[in-house]
Amino acid sequence: MSTISSFGSFTTALLGVYAAQHGLNVTGNNISNINTPGYTRQTLDQVSLHMSGSERYEQRYNIKIGNGALVTGVSQIRDPYLDIRYRSETASVGAMDTKLDGLNAIAKILDEIGAGDDEHGIIGAQFSELLKTLQNLSDQTNQEEYDSQVRSAASALVSLFNSASKELQEVYNNTVTSFKQDLKTVNETLYSIRELNASIRKSEMHGDRALELRDERNRLIDKLSEYMKIDVTYGEEDIGTGMTVEKLTIRLANSNPDVNVNSDTSLLVDGIYATQIEMPDTLSRPNPDYDPTDPTSQEYLSVKNDNFTLCLTKLIDAKGYPWEEISKPKLTQMTLAEFNQAKLDLQNDPNFDGVDTIDDGNGNRVSYNFTTKNILDPAGNVIETRYYVSTTASKYSQPVELDDNDLYGSLQSSRELLTESGEFASADYIKNVDENAASKRGIPYYQRSLDLLANKIATVFNEANNGFMVNKDGYYIDGNDKVIELDGVPVSKHVSLTDAQKAELENLGYDSLSKYLEDQGGIRPEGAGNLFSNHGSSNDADGINASNISISIGWYNENVKIVASYVNPSELDEIGSTANENIIHLRNIMEAGFDYIPSDILDGASDVPLFTGSFSAMMNNIESVLGNDQRSTTVMLNTYYASAVDLDTSRDSVSGVDLNDEAVNLIQFQKAYTAACRLMTTLDEALERLISNTGIVGR
Repeated sequence: MSTISSFGSFTTALLGVYAAQHGLNVTGNNISNINTPGYTRQTLDQVSLHMSGSERYEQRYNIKIGNGALVTGVSQIRDPYLDIRYRSETASVGAMDTKLDGLNAIAKILDEIGAGDDEHGIIGAQFSELLKTLQNLSDQTNQEEYDSQVRSAASALVSLFNSASKELQEVYNNTVTSFKQDLKTVNETLYSIRELNASIRKSEMHGDRALELRDERNRLIDKLSEYMKIDVTYGEEDIGTGMTVEKLTIRLANSNPDVNVNSDTSLLVDGIYATQIEMPDTLSRPNPDYDPTDPTSQEYLSVKNDNFTLCLTKLIDAKGYPWEEISKPKLTQMTLAEFNQAKLDLQNDPNFDGVDTIDDGNGNRVSYNFTTKNILDPAGNVIETRYYVSTTASKYSQPVELDDNDLYGSLQSSRELLTESGEFASADYIKNVDENAASKRGIPYYQRSLDLLANKIATVFNEANNGFMVNKDGYYIDGNDKVIELDGVPVSKHVSLTDAQKAELENLGYDSLSKYLEDQGGIRPEGAGNLFSNHGSSNDADGINASNISISIGWYNENVKIVASYVNPSELDEIGSTANENIIHLRNIMEAGFDYIPSDILDGASDVPLFTGSFSAMMNNIESVLGNDQRSTTVMLNTYYASAVDLDTSRDSVSGVDLNDEAVNLIQFQKAYTAACRLMTTLDEALERLISNTGIVGR
């Protein structure tokens, strides 16, 4: 049968008091931190104390009863699976949120719906104004005041292009600044996580679980997951003497769709080691013209980092020591032949460094140690020689250049806003950098779309105002009114060149018909010349884009005017000054459809038309593409955000402090405390009765 020890039961009661006290302390700590950001609800860990074993001659009816409760520690209530899902969703939220912010900034410049007259955009309204002035000029041919009206309307149009281009460049510059600030924030977060890992490691070595430090670390990991998709794992690190501590590892989460790319799983944090993300000004690239036989030829070239390529530095600890993982030495006994062959193989290895080490340059190193041992007989004579090779393998940290698609999150969206040009991406860029570049549109896409429109306007207007005189039948003539021929056939303004004429033109060394006509004595009407230029102080039309399109200095000074007609006035039945077919042509140009080809303004870009339509239709297309990008991004952001909120709510339901639960715990631990104290009082009374009243019967 069971017996009651004299004082063991007091220990049981005392342990109950201790457990209840700790429970009240944990509950109070939870309540105090209910509004603390990142705080994780804590719970008391306790087990039943049971003294195992029995006496050798113990009677069979003896009953074993526990000896109270032991408090083994305090732990957090977290669900790792919810953490993984939440951090994955926050990466998507960060990616879409950053992208949408960039698109909204572009939309403030280009989305002009209803901003101009008659519900047109400002630029669209100015197109209408330019068309109106051309109509007036066609009705009042060669009237300077009407030519001036056209010039004023065109000047207002180019000013709008200049302003839009300048504002887009400001958005670009602001995005660059924001991107660099995000890089700084990410690097500070990585270092903070590393420092917390070191503090938690030290606390665990002294028996403290450092729960509050873990809360801060989890908060920082959540923050990091907004900038990039990460993979967080928890392991154990052997620190010797049979003791292990927790080791946190953070990697990139394998976001690159190319299976041949491994840099998208690079280490960011490994315990007390962490990397930094840098954006170098220059990158090292193989020289395609490298000649190994030429001592002056360079194998690698330093090129400018125009694509905002990111690199990871070496993993280092707080003292600056790099990360290295060294295996235990492996000792192998060999024959003499094998021993010599191993030496020869080592020296012939292309990665041999000359000091018994093979280093592949990719973070892997193997060190060799060759030794011999003589076996002696009792007389000291050598009876056998043994040959040994000891190898030690190690992995060491090294810088990593990230591929274009290794990241996913806010950082990557900022990069794509700064680098992606959609249909303007070159075939070389699509092949070697980003296979999906043609479908990604950042700020450069909208800048170049506006450049393409401005260039097309300048090109067609300048071509229309730089023609040569023709007779009434449309054939080009020289200064003597003689028809100009090519390959024996008259050249007509209204009929395209035949294949034979094109071949003859090429054989003669001309790359354009204009140069040929000029050399053949073709004449231009008075006032002909470029209407638009790449600077207000010149007539040069090369490289015109939205930022530099200007009214040419010739048109501004009225040395150049809009040519009313190219028909030789002497051949007209009517008064020559009333001929206006070229003004009508310019007016029709405003409503005509053109192919907008990316390669017209960017070498190496696609030769497939980006859009076909009028000037105003092209502007509407730019706005439409932007609107569709905004709409799709908004839908995705709302979807990801709703999922992230649901997951965060689920995390809070597990890890958050609930006042109702804590109130129940208060009552539970308070009653347990009272009951334990009452047990101690009861035991005291029973023991007092046993000691004071035993053996006094009959006195």
